[in-house]
Order: sequence, then structure tokens, then C-alpha cells
Amino acid sequence: MPQKYAPYGLWESPITADAIAEDSVSVSDIFVDPITKDIYYIEQRASESGRYVLLSNQTQTEVFAKNFNARTRVHEYGGAAAIAYNGTVYSSNFADFLVYAAKDGKIKPITPEDPKKIYRYADFCVHPVHTDLLVAILEDHTHDTPQTVRNSLCVINSTATTVTSLVCTEDAQREFYAAPTFSPSGDKLAWQFWEHPDMPWEGGRLYVADVCYNPNTHTLSLSNTKLVAGSACTISACYPLWASNDKLLFTSDEGEEGNRFANLWECTQARTKPVLSSVVQQDFCMPPWTLGNYPFAFLDDNGTKAICVAWRGGRSVLYVVDITTGSYKEIKDKSFDFVVIEHVRRMSNYTFVFTGLRSNAPGAAMLCTLTGPSFVPDFQVLKSTASTSAVPFPEGIISLPTPLELKLADNRIVYAVYYAPNNPAYAGSGIPNEKPPCVLGVHGGPTGLETQSLNWLKQYFTSRGYAWLDINYSGSSCYGRKYVERLKGNWGITDVNDCIEAVQSPELRSLIDTKRTAIRGGSSGGYTALASISLASSAASKTKFFASATSNFGISNLELLADDTHKFELMYMTKLLGGTKEEIPHVYHDRSPVYFSARIETPLLVLQGNDDEVVPPAQSWTIIDGVIKNKGHVEAHFFDGEQHGWRTSETIKRAIEFEREWYEKSMVRASQ
Repeated sequence: MPQKYAPYGLWESPITADAIAEDSVSVSDIFVDPITKDIYYIEQRASESGRYVLLSNQTQTEVFAKNFNARTRVHEYGGAAAIAYNGTVYSSNFADFLVYAAKDGKIKPITPEDPKKIYRYADFCVHPVHTDLLVAILEDHTHDTPQTVRNSLCVINSTATTVTSLVCTEDAQREFYAAPTFSPSGDKLAWQFWEHPDMPWEGGRLYVADVCYNPNTHTLSLSNTKLVAGSACTISACYPLWASNDKLLFTSDEGEEGNRFANLWECTQARTKPVLSSVVQQDFCMPPWTLGNYPFAFLDDNGTKAICVAWRGGRSVLYVVDITTGSYKEIKDKSFDFVVIEHVRRMSNYTFVFTGLRSNAPGAAMLCTLTGPSFVPDFQVLKSTASTSAVPFPEGIISLPTPLELKLADNRIVYAVYYAPNNPAYAGSGIPNEKPPCVLGVHGGPTGLETQSLNWLKQYFTSRGYAWLDINYSGSSCYGRKYVERLKGNWGITDVNDCIEAVQSPELRSLIDTKRTAIRGGSSGGYTALASISLASSAASKTKFFASATSNFGISNLELLADDTHKFELMYMTKLLGGTKEEIPHVYHDRSPVYFSARIETPLLVLQGNDDEVVPPAQSWTIIDGVIKNKGHVEAHFFDGEQHGWRTSETIKRAIEFEREWYEKSMVRASQ
């Protein structure tokens, strides 16, 4: 068929909202039974109201009942909802927050049901000798306010169906725990700890204690607890994993100022040192927003070699690290070019599993075996997220990412990813010299990263003749601690400036129509979008930097957020803004878009989940009211049953269509 011409933004595309929503499946976790070597993974299925389905790779069937939702809301973002040990699979159930065990087709709860208490559990580890005892995070929501939720480590007795406290202090409302892990003998336990105002990637600390078993009560206790790595506010240590009974590996960003990257470290007999012979200027982990997302695993029984994920240029890189020599070797394979590798788990000698994402194909749960002295990889797809029912999209329709390093004001470098309009049915625009409209995506966090993995929402727009630009603004992760700390005290300023200046940079001006650029984001990305059309506008000139905007569950009122967001992020803003609301009330006011809604001339679309506890619906209602009172152009849609992000097929479909229609009305057709 001859190629067609049509205005950018109005191309017809086979990538429909229905196609994206109905077959929206992601692999959220993968894990291995260390005894039986059976593999399990968890799928999130939009077609089943976002249910998390725990599957056995061996049988390709669900481990639990058809209505079981293998999801936890510990720290609200969850993760590490399930593990397996010696043929028994343990999992939290989202419906009732209880923990269940499944073995040989028999399923039973192993935590007690108490109507007077609301407990959430996650991040389980099984004692290697007393295998009916599990250590886990316990998050107590009995008094369910952000200021009164209590976090601790507990012991679950799966035989007696009891829960006892293991690590808990009087400051449990300020404290957090993650990654409990037993040494191979079970004589020691390591875990991560942090407290307000830190996030785990800012001041996560690792502790190790001796494990004491009481045969009379069949319980565990700890003694001789020692801090082995990390420091409050200044050094982050994450992801502890035992190489042997005497050696603990973890990631740490300890180092010289200006050259701090999260590299691999080890602790032997309370002495810590870096594993690598010199600092590698790449982060060997992502910020632990969710639990259990380990970036490395051991390849041999002796713990002398590890497979590690690092981040270079916004993409994952695989290394084999020799822990004894401090050397490392990159693993490459042309057949599987992964840009995101997560949930790395050991299976057996030189064999491991992981979840992988690519730029040009759907993601998958993967198995990899390394052979020979050169560690030649053999990748095997265990479970692909590719649709098995929909008609395949035309070959060549995927717009591939182009990473950019933009030099902005003050010679600062900011990282971006550009996707050009792309559709094999079209040769270009029917309007002479037309440049494409652009959607500028702002990731959440703000300590996050927009990766280069295949995202069908982006392809939905690029296949219709839009350009898409992702900005990993100052403060984004995986470029070292110095880049993250650019945002310290500057949230609502530096991120906004980066987005505005990026669009106006010479590189982008040659590619896109800067007067037809929309800014959009979710959560803190929604905040940056709102700030870019309100705070960044001069009160006198009301300069309009963007032609359109979309806020997906975005933050509009920092004062309100400081009181009613969830516990995990309750004090996050203290460093992002430079103090607490009580210490710097003017900053919280002056950087809240809701107070400057009179400046908003940009047409604004607001999408919000009614059950969101991270960014409650009031954040959207207040900015909508402000725009309406000032006779601005705003449209809003609220979704029942949705929390922080879209999980159901119907919401995913409607949100995509609302956004496309909004840009067509406010930006594309308006210019024709």
C-alpha cells in the first residue's frame, strides 16, 4: 500500500485504547523456591480488575484460588508479596491482608484474623532450620492515619497461626523495615532500617543480629544487634544478601562527595569495604520504592561471583562481578536487548531468573544460564506479556527511543528520551513544513526514572503523529547521588525549569513544534506538570509555556499533602523543599499550584482515582475549583475503585481516550 500524508497528530493507528487496555498484563515479580528450584511469578492483569495472579511456571496454573490477589500494600506501594520454600508458597492476600500458605493443593491462612486489628505483611523470609517460622514486615494500620501507622519486624508461626514481635521500638510510627534475610545457617538475620525524614535511598541502614531459638516456646529472638552499613540522611545501604554465614553483600552509595554511586559492598565480621576495586560511575540499584526488587544474585554456591544489574545511560546493564578479585565483566546478547532488568533471583549455579523489558518488544519473565569462562548467556522466555488474543500490530510501527543529553542553562546536563512520530502507513504530514506536536512526559517520584522500555501509551501517540519526550530531570535516579540531590530544596523549581528549558533547547526545537507541546505526568510528575503551568508563569506576563496539560493524580497543595499522604512519604518533602511545613510555611505555600490557579491559561485535564491514599482526591478537587473560579479551561474525570495508578481495563481505556481527545481539542485541531 502506498504511504499516506496527513497532519501530525491526526494519523489513524491500529494501536487502540481497547487493544492496550484489554491485554494489559505485566510481570510484577518472579521468585524461585531455593529447595525445589521451582519458579513462580506474579502477573498483574488489567482485564481482572488489576488482580495480581501468582502462577507456577512448572504447571502454568494459579497457586491460589481464582479470586486470590497476591498483592500487599505495605509502604502503600507494596512488593515482595510472596515467596516459596520447599514446596510451600506463602503470599499476602490483598482482599483480607492475611498471609496464606499453599502446598500440594491445600491452602490455609497462617496469620490470625482479628477484627480489632488491621495488619499488613510483606517481605517474608523462612528460617532455614525451623522452616515453619517466617520473619516479615508487619505494618499496623489499626490506628489508620499517616502519623499513627506502626512498622516492625515480626515472626509468623505458620503451624500455630500466630504472630509475635521481633524488632519493634517506641518510635515505630517513624520507623521502617525492609529486606529481612537469614544467613544460610539461620544463626544471623540482616535487615534494612530507616526513619523519618529519610527515604530508604537517602539514609537506609543495615543491621545484623544473632538469632536465638527458644525450643520451649518455638520462637525466635535477636541479640547482639549491630549497625554494619549506612548512615541516617547521608549514606544509603540497601538490598542485603548473604554470600555465606560470614559475608553479607549489599549496595551502598558511600564514597567521595561528587563521585557517589550505589555500588556493591561487602561486610565480613563487621568490617565493610567496596567489592569493586574502584568506583564504577553507575548505580547498581534503583531506589527501593517497592519491596523485594533485588538487583543482584549469587551465581555459585560459595558466593564468589554475582550477577548484577547496573544503570548506564538510563538503561540496565548486566555484569558478572567476581567478589574475590573486585573485577566485573559485561554480559551482552543481541537476541535479547533488555533496557530494564529487575527482580534478579538465583536458581542454581550460573542460572538465574529476572523480569526484563525491551524497547522493541513486550516484557517477559526470563531464565538465563551463563556458560564457559566468557559467561555466554542463554536466555529463555518463561512468560511473555505479549498479547495472545489481539491482532498483531503492523511491523515497523514501534517508535524506538533516542536518548539525549541536553545542555541547558548554567551548562547543566539533563537527560531525556525522544520518540519520533512513526507509522508505516504514513510518509509524513500533509501540511508543508509542519513539525509534530509533542507530549512531554514527567515521571513520578520525584526520585524516579523514566526508562526506555516499550510503553504502549507512548506508541499510541507516536503512531498518531505525535512526538513524545521523556525528561529525566534533575533529581532523577540512576545517574548517581549528586544528580539526585540537585532537587534537594528545589522541588517545584529545578524540575520545572528542566522541563521548560528542554523543550526550548536547540535539539528539540529542530524536532518538534514547541508551540504545540503538552506536559503530562502522574503523582509527583503531575505536580511538576501543574507547577509548570502555574508557578512558572510570571504573574505579570502569564507566559504560557505549554499548549496543553494533563495531571494524573497530581499534587496541587503541598501543605495538605504534608498532613494526609501515606506514612512512607509523609516526611519526603522535608528534604525536597528544605524543611517541614512548620519550619518554612511560605515555601509550602509558594510552591503549591493550587494557590496560583489564576495564572493557569493552559487547558488542563485532570484524571484521579477516588481511592487514592498516596495523593488523595482532594488534591485534584482543589486545583479544579481554582481553575473554574478563574474561568480557566479544565476537564476532570474521577474513577471509582482506582487507587494510585490505573489497574482496571475500563479505566486504562477511558484515561487514554480522554487524554487523546483533550490534546486534539486543545492543541492539534485548534491549530489547523
